[in-house]
Amino acid sequence: MLVAVTMLLAATSCTASGNGANEKTVTSSVKEQLEKAKDERKTVFMIVTDSATNASRLDSIVGSVITEKSNVTAVTMNMDEKANAELVKEYRLNGAPTPLVLVMSDRGLLMGGMLENQVSRESLEEAIPTPKFSDISYALSKGTPVIALVSNSKFESDAKAENICKSAKDSMSGKVEVIRIDTEDSAESKLITMLNIKGKLKDSYIVAINAQGIMSGRFENVPDVVELVEAAQKIVQTGCAPGGCGPTCN
Repeated sequence: MLVAVTMLLAATSCTASGNGANEKTVTSSVKEQLEKAKDERKTVFMIVTDSATNASRLDSIVGSVITEKSNVTAVTMNMDEKANAELVKEYRLNGAPTPLVLVMSDRGLLMGGMLENQVSRESLEEAIPTPKFSDISYALSKGTPVIALVSNSKFESDAKAENICKSAKDSMSGKVEVIRIDTEDSAESKLITMLNIKGKLKDSYIVAINAQGIMSGRFENVPDVVELVEAAQKIVQTGCAPGGCGPTCN
């Protein structure tokens, strides 16, 4: 099963605020808004439009979501504005249909996007990455494998599993991210499902995700360090097979 960051298109926006006494408008750049959101660890819904497109419907839907989510903000980018030309080029937005919404994680990583007819309150809420998924995606975007420890302090193997994960990281000279996911953290229930963990766990579960973003090892029982390191470093061959095409790893 592939757990990877889908790099679609990306963009940004600008908002205005008054400076008070002189009643002049001070506009922060798109990059400044994105950096501010990243510094504040907020997910961003980026509404991408142009001078000829009405994005009021998207503005309304996005607005209805962010008013109830303290960890989410929105920016809007007009692709026709010269100030945004560099970002349009960087994120390969030339020719993109507008309006559309792009999702940026709280680590500043582009996670995906939706065309106008795909945008709804439900689809936006579903698109918000969990904090730990954001961390996993960020590590993978840098080419760093991940060891996901799904556990709870009450589990019998919790301490042993955590020590094995730390030892694996030491064995790999720190070139792997160990990310702990608490089974009782309701904010991470979606991620646990994405990791293809079925049913309520009764003990620690470890998932190795290689640098390709593919789940390359699954351990219902605590593995030894060598097994875990091998799984995290495993390269999975992908390609077309007779009768179909698409990389998978269960």
